[in-house]
Amino acid sequence: MSQSSIDELLGGAYEDDERPQRSGRSASAYAKALVAVLALTAVGVAALRTAKLDAPAWFIFLVSCALVLVYITLRGVRPPLPPRAAGRRHLPDTAPDGLRHAVKRWEARLEWCHADAGAFNRKVIPALGEVVDERLRQRHGITRESDPVRARNIVGEPLWSFLSTPVRRPPAPRELANLIAWMERI
Repeated sequence: MSQSSIDELLGGAYEDDERPQRSGRSASAYAKALVAVLALTAVGVAALRTAKLDAPAWFIFLVSCALVLVYITLRGVRPPLPPRAAGRRHLPDTAPDGLRHAVKRWEARLEWCHADAGAFNRKVIPALGEVVDERLRQRHGITRESDPVRARNIVGEPLWSFLSTPVRRPPAPRELANLIAWMERI
């Protein structure tokens, strides 16, 4: 095994005089921070004196330093601003849409289970049962488990039997559309 240093492994070794110089903050950035601290200190002292309150100037200076450091830190970790489109502000075309995400998730689930009755019984029927329970809870104050007799009357026999018995084959799209129509009547 070779005796290599971590510098050689991660990007090559440098001689002491060849090391790249780190580009730290410029002197103007430090000057701006100092001006901001002094301005905040002056405003703080003036505000306290106007309110006829007194606090040590060194304390106000330290609070100002802390505020400027927090501002610099937060500014350093914020995400980059989106580019402006000809001065107009609008949502990007790729804005996340929760409804679209949910529909795609249902499409994927149904496509995955369209030929596998076991997967349909494990994945789709419980999810449809949760939707039915939520609609029953919101509109009638019950669930299928809390009041099965009343829930069965509200849900209807075709949907109730679909949710309560495992299927031998996944329903055809037309059958599934009819069951969803029953769900929407709840």
